[in-house]
Amino acid sequence: MPAYHSKIDGSSMATACGCAMMPLRTSVRGPAPSEEGTDIIDETLNFFRANVLFKNFDVSGSEDRTLIYLTLYVQACIETCRLIKDKKEAKQALYQQGVKTFIVPGDSGWSLGGMFPSPANREESDTFKAYFKQARSEIGERILDKLYGDDGTHNKWWMCFQKKKFMGKELRE
Repeated sequence: MPAYHSKIDGSSMATACGCAMMPLRTSVRGPAPSEEGTDIIDETLNFFRANVLFKNFDVSGSEDRTLIYLTLYVQACIETCRLIKDKKEAKQALYQQGVKTFIVPGDSGWSLGGMFPSPANREESDTFKAYFKQARSEIGERILDKLYGDDGTHNKWWMCFQKKKFMGKELRE
């Protein structure tokens, strides 16, 4: 059974480091175009529990690289919330995680090796950082409702994936 790939066509979208800069339905300021309806973050959250079980993922386009990065970030969010029992504390922790500086392709310590091409110049690297900073912040806001129930306790059907490693990888900060 193959992994779930993005259904959004990213062939006509701008790219940075091989990732499609896809529209986001977000209130967070950033370079991503606005979108109404289903966006890449919705796809990431919907496909996460199935995709995280796969050790291999065939990249079929730039939109899949975006999906891979965001899936690994969701994995990092779950790990961050593992010991946090309060939803308010988790919101603050995920906000801090979303806005802090992170490693990009081409930097030493980049955990995804040759799957993502290195940036051609500083501008491309900055575009990658700005787009994914916005996407990371938006994921931090949206995932809280999945990780915590209405009563503020952990949702066991999401938290059980805290030790799973998508493709055996994890993002390094």
